[in-house]
Amino acid sequence: MDSAAHTVTLLLADARLPSGGHAFSAGVEPAIQGGLARQDVGAFLRARARTTTIVDAATAVVARRAGLMGASYEPVERAWAARTPSRAARAASMDLGRGLLRLAQRLWPQSPAIAALTAGEAVLPARPIVLGAIAAHTGLDAETLVRVVVYDDMAGGVAAFLKLEPGDPVDGVRLVVNACAAVDPLISQLAALDSPEAIPAGSAPQAEVWTEAHARTNRRLFRA
Repeated sequence: MDSAAHTVTLLLADARLPSGGHAFSAGVEPAIQGGLARQDVGAFLRARARTTTIVDAATAVVARRAGLMGASYEPVERAWAARTPSRAARAASMDLGRGLLRLAQRLWPQSPAIAALTAGEAVLPARPIVLGAIAAHTGLDAETLVRVVVYDDMAGGVAAFLKLEPGDPVDGVRLVVNACAAVDPLISQLAALDSPEAIPAGSAPQAEVWTEAHARTNRRLFRA
């Protein structure tokens, strides 16, 4: 990658990016409301990293390929939706996608890969689809994209956890490091994916139940 792509990598991993990520907890608030104990949040994040998050990371990789080839994102979106059975989780990801899309359209208005996200009758794209399009336009390689997707999800979850259950931020950093490390053995494999059918279907039924219950309550700090 060139220096500009490295800068984009840092921007995408920065919680201060104005894309709306601060309003989401990566499933942590739903889990805590569902009864997850504080000491089990690390295990929850590692499990999320190996299920929900790798689905998003793989989707972003395949979307990146579609963006590079000038292909439609719709098959990628359908594959992602089929592997994200919670309606509330899909809605949350589309909300995140909306924020990222606004950012991308303002920064790179002439990008074919980004313009294709809203071409024709395309629905509002989910977060990993938009990340894939940004990667295609800015030159992020597939392995870096996987790491960005995983880090962003884990760091967002920990930031929310520290607001919900205040503690030593250094312990939060440790949670992020350990959760990201859980995906390290899979990064090369995920980065090599080249079709929607190849996206893994990581199931997280309990997290999905918590997310659906969370969407129905008005006692929450985060969107999901």
